[in-house]
Amino acid sequence: MSFKYGFLLIALFSGCLAKPSLDAQDLSIFFDHVDTSASAHRIMGGTPAEEGSAAYMVALTGGDNVRAYSCGGSIITSRTILTAAHCVESVWAWDHLISSYRAIVGTDYWNVGGDSYELERNVTHPHYLRSTIKNDISLLITTTEIRLSETVKVVPLSFGHVGAGIETRATGWGMIRPYGPLSSRLLELTLTTLEGEDCKEKVAQASVEFDIPAPAIEPHLELCVFHSLNRGLCSGDSGSPLVRTDIGGQVGIVSWGFPCARGAPDMFARISAFRDFIEKNAI
Repeated sequence: MSFKYGFLLIALFSGCLAKPSLDAQDLSIFFDHVDTSASAHRIMGGTPAEEGSAAYMVALTGGDNVRAYSCGGSIITSRTILTAAHCVESVWAWDHLISSYRAIVGTDYWNVGGDSYELERNVTHPHYLRSTIKNDISLLITTTEIRLSETVKVVPLSFGHVGAGIETRATGWGMIRPYGPLSSRLLELTLTTLEGEDCKEKVAQASVEFDIPAPAIEPHLELCVFHSLNRGLCSGDSGSPLVRTDIGGQVGIVSWGFPCARGAPDMFARISAFRDFIEKNAI
């Protein structure tokens, strides 16, 4: 079984090196889930997360007999998982989620252990636009309640404004290097938020330097973070949460970025922009 590609990053690492056209909606080199027929990947420059320190993490997988990693997510209620819309778009067929799609919780190793939950349905933001990667947020509703415990927890959502200079923690199973091997261990990386205009400038510079057209930045919808060259997010991190280190609340969802940890900002859907959507649709 395979999932279709959605963002620029995977296509780039799969050999599609031609400059994409946003008019053609070819965004496949920006962050995406990993194809289930290929290796999954992990955060670049990250370190192994302390066991159980991100008990809200969810590994979204497919596969009838063997788990095949797709995207990350977070537990926000006992039946609701928060992830990126482009992750769900890739496992949507014939007006429903593919039957093998599962949420794995309670483990730092996506391919072993933990508890597996079937997914009843999804609620994707009605104004999600793949062409501009905006409103990149979706909720997944589990068929049964997730059993909460010391190793399976709900992450609190932080709806307050997040300005520049805030220290955050990203966790995920994303790529450690282009064409990198599959990593089963959850990794983490500390990132600092950027001011909106600063982010726009850095993204514009990166777009010219890498010869990759980027979507327009909308700071009221997106949160921009940065660490350093060779430390950042990559394919496989999509849908994973960004959490403030001071208060422990989730403030973002991995959405897109330039491939991969090349000294450019990484973009997250800003949680505070979607409070009404989340509160209306979470169970």
